[in-house]
Amino acid sequence: MRDQVKVRHQRLKRAAHLLEASYLAGLLEAAGIPASVRRANLCALAGELPLDQCLPEIWLEHARDLDRARSLLADLQR
Repeated sequence: MRDQVKVRHQRLKRAAHLLEASYLAGLLEAAGIPASVRRANLCALAGELPLDQCLPEIWLEHARDLDRARSLLADLQR
């Protein structure tokens, strides 16, 4: 039965800050990879919550785009 369940969303990475997350999500969208930023406003809770729980995250709408998205981000770092 697990094989029949399709994974829809997939976390790509945590970003250091909201600007980075928004920029990378925009690049992915421009490349045809649907992406969104989650935890965008949790930075205000840093100190009340552990820092790693407050960092913005980039999520892909479709898990099938994970390899392509990782490749695109790797190309940006070169």
